[in-house]
Amino acid sequence: MKMRTFLVSSLLFLLVFAGAASAADWEPVTITDDLGVTVTINKYPERIVSLSPANTEILFALGLGDRIVGVTEYCTYPEAAFSKDKIGGFSTINTEKIAVLNPDLLVAADGNSEETIAHLRELGYTIITVNADTIDTTLADIRLIGKAAGVDSAAEELVSSMQADLAEIAEKTKGAEKPTILHCMWTDPLWVSGSGTFQDEMISAVGGVNAAAAEGGWVALTMEKFLTMNPDIIVVDSGDGMGVGTDDALKNFFLKDSRMQSLSAVQNERVYVVNADIIDRGGPRIVEGVEALAEIAHPDIFGEYGGNTNTVVSPGFGILGVLAGLCVCLAVRRK
Repeated sequence: MKMRTFLVSSLLFLLVFAGAASAADWEPVTITDDLGVTVTINKYPERIVSLSPANTEILFALGLGDRIVGVTEYCTYPEAAFSKDKIGGFSTINTEKIAVLNPDLLVAADGNSEETIAHLRELGYTIITVNADTIDTTLADIRLIGKAAGVDSAAEELVSSMQADLAEIAEKTKGAEKPTILHCMWTDPLWVSGSGTFQDEMISAVGGVNAAAAEGGWVALTMEKFLTMNPDIIVVDSGDGMGVGTDDALKNFFLKDSRMQSLSAVQNERVYVVNADIIDRGGPRIVEGVEALAEIAHPDIFGEYGGNTNTVVSPGFGILGVLAGLCVCLAVRRK
């Protein structure tokens, strides 16, 4: 699969330069974004600003790096994203900086401030908003962004490659044992990914069973409820939780807390750290996230898991919703 990724990247490079629309032959494109807003892109999007880490990854994966002029402070991948001008945080967008960059196209996310997006539209900027809440909508959003930027062929090639990788994983895990897996992204309180979440779908994609499937969405559990789940495997985000920090604090919590020693995953040393960016972002690297979970769940099929390679962290898929819920929970606890 790694070789396929290399070949696809090379092909995308050629497709972008050989088949992409240019300013000279650009024709207006009308699309309906994930918020149901119909947007017409009249001008060739030569200057693009991304308002989320996942969108930045999609734009770069489509070979549009030279047309990106601004990203958020949390856009940490690929390395080239660090050289782009910063327009603020995920929900603290600086409209004055955007004005200076004078973009032809803004690619927003559902988690951006609605007021800010509305204000930018009032100022006359062309904005599309994507909201990838499943693997399928992530693939659809890659196509949507590709169409908006005039690189439809590159988007279709990337999507086809991702689908092929996911199908290969599904085929290899067909008939395999189904370990129970719990994804935890915070420990005070214990925040886990229940049914209907992106991580729940990724667990299913590798033939696993979400130990928290009875819980809907991202949810905070009591210690008692958490211990009754007793999963075969515990997967935690890199860092201190929800992409904060760069160490293995979450893993160490499970390994060292006396209350956790009765869990099968702890006793069998099956607590794993996964790069927060590949398991929490709805972008091209979701395949890497699924591959990591496949290695964790089925080392006999995919080989031993290589471990966390995260060095810089950022908010990812669904994390803003979790953070909002966490703030409410903490506020209640303070009362």
